[in-house]
Amino acid sequence: MGEPTYSCRDCAMDPTCVLCIDCFQKSPHKAHRYRMNTSGGGGYCDCGDVEAWKSDPFCQLHQQGADQPAKDPLERLPINIQFYMSAVVSCILPYCSDILFLDDQEVLPENLRPSNPKDTYATMLFNDEIHTYEQVIATLKKAVDCSPKEAVELATIVDREGRSTVRNGGYRECEQAKGIITRNTTYHRHKPLRVLVMHSAVVSHQTFSLKLLSWLIKIATQAEGLRVIICQELMKNFHGSDLTILEECMLKDTILWKAARIQWHQLFMSTLLMDNEYKKKFAVLFTKHYSGILSDFADDDHDHVVSVTSLSVQIFTVPTVSHMLIKEHSLLKVILKTFVDYTEKYRGADSKLHFQRASLLQGLRRFQYVLVDLRYVLSNNFEDWTAEAREKVMEGIDVLLELLVSMHGMDTVVRQVGQHIEFEPEWETAFNLQIKLGPCLTLLLEWCASDRSLLIRAYRATMKALRGVTHPQPEVAVEVAGHKATCFKFDVGTKHVTVHYALIRFLAGLHLHLGKYNLDYFKEGLLPLSPLTAMELIEEPLRTQVLMAQVYAGMWRRNGFSLLNQLYYYQNVRCQTEMFDKDTIMLQAGSAMMDPNEYLIAVLNRFDLVRYLTPEFAASSSTEDVQARASYATLLEEMLHLLIILTCERYMPGVGNVLDEDRIRREVIHQLCISPMAHSEITKALPEDHCHETGMEAVINKVADFKKPSGSASKGVYELKEQCLADYSPFFYHYSRSDQSKAEEQQRKKKKQQEQELAAVPATPPALCSNFKPLVHLLDCDVFIYIVRTIVERTSNPKGKIWSENSIHRALYLIGLAVLEEERLQARGESFVFLDKAGEGEPSLLTEIQNLVGNSKVKAHKELMSWLIKKIAEVQEKKGEEVDMQAEAAEKELHESAKEEEERANRARMAMKRRQVLMDQMARMQKNFIKNNPEFFEETAEETPAPPPPPPKIERVPSTPDMEECDTSLTEFPIALGANPGDPVYDEPTHVTCILCQEEAAIASQGSSMVLAAFVQRSTVLSKNRDKKVENADDYNPLLMTSDLFWGTYTSTCGHVMHADCWRGYFESLLSREQRRALRIRNTLSYDLGKHQFLCPLCKTVSNTVVPLLPALDTIGKPDDDTMEEQPTQVRSSIPPVSGSYASWLGLILQTTRRGMEIVNQYKAQVKEKKEEQEEKNKSSQPQRKSAKTESKSSPSKQEPFPSLDLEQVLSQLTSDQFKSFFATPQQEPTELFADGIRNMIRTFATATYTVGLDVMPDDDNERVPILAWNTCAYTIQVTEVLLRTQGKALFGGLSSRQIDGLRSVIRFATTSTCIANHSIIQQHALELLAALTGFNTGPDSISILDLDMFSLLVSLCLSLPRLYHSTEATAFNAVISSGAIYNLHILQMVLAAHIVQIMLTAQLPAAQDQAGSSDESMEQDEYNTDAQQLLKVYTELRQFVGLEDGGEPAAWLLWNHVQFSCLPFLRCAAIFFHFLTGVPSPAELQNVGLDEFVPLCRYLALPTNLAELFNLEIAPQMSDLVRAWGSHPDVKPKLTNSDAKILRFPLEVNPLVTLPDDYSDLMNNVSMFMCPKASGAQSDSRAPALCLVCGTVVCSQSYCCQTEIDKETVGACTAHAISCGAGVGIYLRVRECQLLLMSSKNRGCFYTPPYLDDYGEPDSGLRRGNPLHLSQEHYTKLHCLWLSHSIPAEVAHKLEANNNLLTIDWQNL
Repeated sequence: MGEPTYSCRDCAMDPTCVLCIDCFQKSPHKAHRYRMNTSGGGGYCDCGDVEAWKSDPFCQLHQQGADQPAKDPLERLPINIQFYMSAVVSCILPYCSDILFLDDQEVLPENLRPSNPKDTYATMLFNDEIHTYEQVIATLKKAVDCSPKEAVELATIVDREGRSTVRNGGYRECEQAKGIITRNTTYHRHKPLRVLVMHSAVVSHQTFSLKLLSWLIKIATQAEGLRVIICQELMKNFHGSDLTILEECMLKDTILWKAARIQWHQLFMSTLLMDNEYKKKFAVLFTKHYSGILSDFADDDHDHVVSVTSLSVQIFTVPTVSHMLIKEHSLLKVILKTFVDYTEKYRGADSKLHFQRASLLQGLRRFQYVLVDLRYVLSNNFEDWTAEAREKVMEGIDVLLELLVSMHGMDTVVRQVGQHIEFEPEWETAFNLQIKLGPCLTLLLEWCASDRSLLIRAYRATMKALRGVTHPQPEVAVEVAGHKATCFKFDVGTKHVTVHYALIRFLAGLHLHLGKYNLDYFKEGLLPLSPLTAMELIEEPLRTQVLMAQVYAGMWRRNGFSLLNQLYYYQNVRCQTEMFDKDTIMLQAGSAMMDPNEYLIAVLNRFDLVRYLTPEFAASSSTEDVQARASYATLLEEMLHLLIILTCERYMPGVGNVLDEDRIRREVIHQLCISPMAHSEITKALPEDHCHETGMEAVINKVADFKKPSGSASKGVYELKEQCLADYSPFFYHYSRSDQSKAEEQQRKKKKQQEQELAAVPATPPALCSNFKPLVHLLDCDVFIYIVRTIVERTSNPKGKIWSENSIHRALYLIGLAVLEEERLQARGESFVFLDKAGEGEPSLLTEIQNLVGNSKVKAHKELMSWLIKKIAEVQEKKGEEVDMQAEAAEKELHESAKEEEERANRARMAMKRRQVLMDQMARMQKNFIKNNPEFFEETAEETPAPPPPPPKIERVPSTPDMEECDTSLTEFPIALGANPGDPVYDEPTHVTCILCQEEAAIASQGSSMVLAAFVQRSTVLSKNRDKKVENADDYNPLLMTSDLFWGTYTSTCGHVMHADCWRGYFESLLSREQRRALRIRNTLSYDLGKHQFLCPLCKTVSNTVVPLLPALDTIGKPDDDTMEEQPTQVRSSIPPVSGSYASWLGLILQTTRRGMEIVNQYKAQVKEKKEEQEEKNKSSQPQRKSAKTESKSSPSKQEPFPSLDLEQVLSQLTSDQFKSFFATPQQEPTELFADGIRNMIRTFATATYTVGLDVMPDDDNERVPILAWNTCAYTIQVTEVLLRTQGKALFGGLSSRQIDGLRSVIRFATTSTCIANHSIIQQHALELLAALTGFNTGPDSISILDLDMFSLLVSLCLSLPRLYHSTEATAFNAVISSGAIYNLHILQMVLAAHIVQIMLTAQLPAAQDQAGSSDESMEQDEYNTDAQQLLKVYTELRQFVGLEDGGEPAAWLLWNHVQFSCLPFLRCAAIFFHFLTGVPSPAELQNVGLDEFVPLCRYLALPTNLAELFNLEIAPQMSDLVRAWGSHPDVKPKLTNSDAKILRFPLEVNPLVTLPDDYSDLMNNVSMFMCPKASGAQSDSRAPALCLVCGTVVCSQSYCCQTEIDKETVGACTAHAISCGAGVGIYLRVRECQLLLMSSKNRGCFYTPPYLDDYGEPDSGLRRGNPLHLSQEHYTKLHCLWLSHSIPAEVAHKLEANNNLLTIDWQNL
């Protein structure tokens, strides 16, 4: 089970013939068209079976010895082995049969009873397919008093093995457990779970029996002789009875449980079914007991795959075996008689089948597998018919006719005229029966068509059966257009009618093949006595057509949806072949057998249109007639549509002179006329044969062009070729009403696009076969002329009210068909007199058609009118007659109309062009005026304050200007840092509109609080060590992010703005609404309210918090920040720049760190000492309540405050005035930075990042809250940079508006939250960060430079360092604004130097002597060779400090290139951070793709392009000590020298999804042998593998079997792995189903488009189509970007919102 299987569509006899992966890879079928699937068990590879393949039956592995003559297998087996083996098997098989088929499970057979039996029993619970897992688990917890986990394990065993022992003990205890289980599983109309009390010895013997059977299966595969011996023993009588052991197993199969059944079946397949002779013997016995076996199966409750009936496919699909069974054992009769006998109980008094909504239908649904077996048998036709074969097949046909008689006329309905029907009748069972029986009827008709004698006998028998069910009907004489006909008197609107006429349709199928043997209805000897007349043959199909017409006319509205559903399936592709198509054939055959005038009179009479077409009705003004006009008009339209179908649809072989390929071609053309379609859509719209083939591939490339997918969201489609449009018919008989409308709309669109006339004119249909030739005279008979003339006259009458556009359209179309037929038959010299009769009378029909020219009523069909008049004139001219039609007038009228439309379109196009030219001109003039007169606008702004501009719309404006908006060639290169930074530029809105209350508000620090919906999530997307976890979140210190980035906190936003108060009200309303829900329907949302999740009110993106919307940082705290919109675009700081050298800053930082860490260490020592003293007191005192221990436990948030005052005093003594100038702030009155509302939202978001990031309870005062704020800022920037790099986008030009909003908001939040946080906590963090960077912290918990993530360190230092010297938030914030550019540059230089050290220590570069000499020589001339040599010197000294052996220096240029390239990710992240921190615009070089980024990045960040300058001792003498400290850390050398150590090398590669093979079959083969870790026994191959695309781990996605417990909650293997691998987010490919699963939390997930597509660009979820699949790199890249962008939770929420059915899936159990 679960293994990949392959079926060749070109060579396999039927779809059940399959190959395993090994044979398929070595066979010629790999180059053919094939289907792939996964095995459901119960079969074997058909390699080497010559009857299974049309060609190439052997693969290369089994080709050897295939041509050698067969020998008796026993000859190659020694005699003594044969004797011993026979003795052993003769003991084993009876023993297994006795013990497994025990009638009394409480005692052993007498010969097996021990001398001293122990009275121990077991309560054995058996599996069924009725009760659910949850019901069984709940019952077990009550019955055996077990834990939920134990109940799940027991239920899993019951489901997998078929039974399990749930209680062991005495008889009374076991019986008591049995009673509880029985009572708790007894439900209405459902039998309880099967449970038995068994003796423990019986259980032991049965377990041993299964082991013995497994041993026999293994032995049978070792040698053919051993297999034959087992076969011989299976065929021996069982304990002297008339039944063999095999028969005993077949008949008692339903007694066994699942595992025992599977063992017996596998034994049969590995022995009997592997030998041709014994396969026939098995087939004979199977056929002998077929009826009993199927009856037992119908009453059973196990799946078909574990029933002995599933073995029918192994024998009925083999041609030699099935033919032998038909001829010698009447197999067809046995199968059909079995089904007919079973359906006897569903027959009513009228001998018709009647189905009611009851549980009795469950057995019938299971019994329909008989029809599947019948299809297997009929799939292999006889090549040489014999008298014996004909006789046996006729026996089967006679039984089939008995079944068809019971189906003929079932499920009748009568029109409701007074009251609406109260209950919808049961109709599904009848159609399910028809769907199952349809392929069998089609195959049997092919059998009959292959032999003349059989066809005649079947035709006669069917006609005789029809006579038996056809009752005499009253007749009535009807006269139309001077012709009289005797018709049956029957009113469809008042009598019982049905859509089920099985017999007449079977006869139509037989009639279709009469012409093959020159037979027809009137052939002597064909018909039996008293055959049905042609009028009787067309009566029932005609009733069905009238029923459909009346339903369309709205006359059956009170009959509910059941009738509409029946008519839908009547024409649906699943039933149309044996229902609608056969009715059409019978109506066509009837028209060929009858006088055309009488035929049309019968049709008019049945549609009740005889009086409607008379002048009396047209002149009548009675209320009844006036009210009936609309219904009659619809009936007339449907009748004309039927005439078009009868005369035009000749593409069925046997009706027209066409091939089956022509029929398929016409089907495909008309499907593509609806719209361009994908391959799967066309396949679904076409009928399939018994091999599930449509034949589409043979014609599709002739009629359509394949358009490949244009993007990852699209799929390849076929577009109809231009030359095939001529074959389009708007009245194609397989069109539904919606299809017809869509096709007409599609044709109108093409007409408009191509600006030409595309009239839907009839095409010349193919010639008719001999038996159907008279059909054409329907178009030239008098009644037809009368019908169309009446319609044309009523339309041309300006005062006429009885007309419709649809009827005149159909009438003109029919006239066109008649003209085409006359043209063709005239060329052949055959008689056809339509034009002669149309020219008769005064006025004639031709004159009336001419009068329609210019009539507004037919304006919509003017092209058809013009074509028709021209065609009539052409035909008349060919006949040599006088041309009556004025074709020139019609052509002139059409030309003038087309000319008017063209002029109108030209005028519209010219007007649009003029408007566009004027708009472009105005735009250019406006830009030029602003560009040439900038001073005018500046003076105006200064002199005359302009009124406030209108508030911007909700759309957010990117802060990064586009290349068009900022001409950088005329401005200086922007620099973000340093002593002379560039001016900030803010292209962001100053006013926004709340999406909830629609009120506008300014973005200000003292105004109303505005927020963005945001989603914070833990992430492992960047992780380089997925085995590393945060073990104890309560004690974990996240201050120093490690270089492996094993976890992080990512923040995203949709960019939609709300008032903070509006958001609170919105979220509270969600909570209250959920609390009002009933308990049973709670937690059915696409988001988790328990985790504070909600959907953005506007875009429905999942969110779990809000991030405050803050103004530009240099405007915060100023009194005029609310009037920022009145300032120029460029805002210059009023604070003078701070000066100071890097060396002095670095030296003083090192002094500060050294002294500060002494204070920190003293403080920690004091805290530790106090903690130990408290623990000693707790031990000595009497134990208090449990919570006291928890309260005394030290946690970061409960420690004593850090002594910040002492630190300030010490630092003031250490630092000089020069150092203080770095952090000097203007003297001003301290002001409040933020309003209370904004301050609260800052804290709210900070708490959310802390809570989600560490997965802990909220704690606003925890000292780790600011750390998580820095973490989410740094991690979000890193993820954004990685995503841009992966997508190949520019650093700033590729940012979306949502990314810009998110980055801007998060960076501003991180800056402001640090300033308002606790001063002492930030001081401590800053010192610890400096200590980690400088290497002063050398304790046991210290981290080496190799283990630090430098960008996270950079962000944390830039945000925390100002607070080291400023105790108030205002002064600290002003320090960030005033001197941030210079000290941030120094921090960046220091951290970048450390990062370069990381790069050089982990670099793997070849020694210089290993490089080619030419490369060195070329590099000697390079301009930066001197700089490279300086860097090489640093590299050499660094390795000496570490103590690494000299392995040869790399080439200087190679080291230089490596360092430069490896620094780029860090520099890109730094550029993003400082861009949004300072507001300095990005340079143009970073807004385009493909340019060298290193130099622009260095210039923008004010860094030297010569990276060796960072280590220049003349500039910064302290760098030597720093490099020495970094290299001499005790962890550096062991990590670099230990070969087993995992070293991260820079630049860190972007984490890819796992590498998948191109061919999906390779993936299936690789994963197919995955075993469920908890599976065992007979069902150990119960595989449901799911491949984690993040790490490549394969887990079992099957429910319940692999559940684990996480946080006291039971979850499945996929959920558990997603928590450990992806922080709750998972991407799984379920290999057996080719199904992609996205998971966002324990109980939220969805299905997504898998990356494997077929040759037509379509996925195949579930492998339903089975086409070969290949990896789409485009789709896989899209999935990768979806994962990198952290969009999986949003995608899951959107999918759940769109499809509520996904909410019912137990995602946590996967």
